[in-house]
Amino acid sequence: MYLSNHSNKEEASMFICDLIINRINAFKPNQNKKFVLCLPTGSTPLLVYKELAERCKQGKISFEHVITINLDEYAGLEPDHEQSYYHFMEESFFSKALSELTAPFELVDIPLNQFHLLPGSPIPPLNESHEDSCSTYESLITSLGGINLSFCGIGENGHIAFNEPGSSFNFRTRLVKLDEETRKVNARFFYDKSHVPTHALTMGIGTIMAAQEIIVLAIDSKKSEAVRNALEGGINHLCPASVLQLHETVIFVTDEEASQDLKESTKKYLALQSPVKDISNYEMNNVNSIVLKRPHALRGSSFNLSLSPLSPKENYNNKDGDFTWSRPVSTTDNNKDLSNVHVENESRDKSTNKFD
Repeated sequence: MYLSNHSNKEEASMFICDLIINRINAFKPNQNKKFVLCLPTGSTPLLVYKELAERCKQGKISFEHVITINLDEYAGLEPDHEQSYYHFMEESFFSKALSELTAPFELVDIPLNQFHLLPGSPIPPLNESHEDSCSTYESLITSLGGINLSFCGIGENGHIAFNEPGSSFNFRTRLVKLDEETRKVNARFFYDKSHVPTHALTMGIGTIMAAQEIIVLAIDSKKSEAVRNALEGGINHLCPASVLQLHETVIFVTDEEASQDLKESTKKYLALQSPVKDISNYEMNNVNSIVLKRPHALRGSSFNLSLSPLSPKENYNNKDGDFTWSRPVSTTDNNKDLSNVHVENESRDKSTNKFD
């Protein structure tokens, strides 16, 4: 584990931006070798996304051959809901409208069919359940050959994505009930806490840990306790982020406020750790760039993804082997009843079929 501590959130965000650009450019993605990038939402990554868009405009980075996978989404929110993470990503990173009367313009050059998000509401014509959508999302990640780089934040209670305290370290993508503290923190984005969804779809800790490299951005003093528990505390389920201590290639990026509860010896020791411990499986592209070799994607032999709007479409051309990628589409569905869906860490009264 490596710690990169900075004096303020602007410097920390620029470090993340530089790291993402370095990894993508070192990978040298092309039509037949896509770079898979996992992205977070919320206020923490906003400066990173703004700078990445600016660098893309300057020609310093291209997302033409990058596929993005988002960490989570609120259950029950339509894609066009102003607080859905689909809407957040469109406005903050992919495209932005100057006003309601103008067409959106692209912020980065990622093709529309190369970014993927979990559906808050079922997508027709399949209208999959939340459980089925999560399973399909896992299959999508597998079909892509896994995640090259996972960019995460950390919650005030130590959650990563929406893996709340008590989550199993082996869980994959699934539907979860949000912790009340998390709903309280996120109420600032809604009219009040009562409007914050009670459930969310989230990439599991097991899925996140399978990424080749993980970077975590923590800014603000409100994250200081979570950072201390994640880096100095023992590995336990009450601080989900603590499991990152077990990952071979994880980088924590903090500002002074977020790292204020860490011991000076901890900061010094983690700052000396190399982001890459074992270069035997790495390919050196230049002096400052190291990229992990990713296994070829498994395509079509183990499962059928062709019917899912979330998954890559295996529309091969017999001549050149080209294929296309799909993307979730905006839809309207009024069925938001979550009471019959299995959720981790909840018990249900069988006589009423309702959650406790």
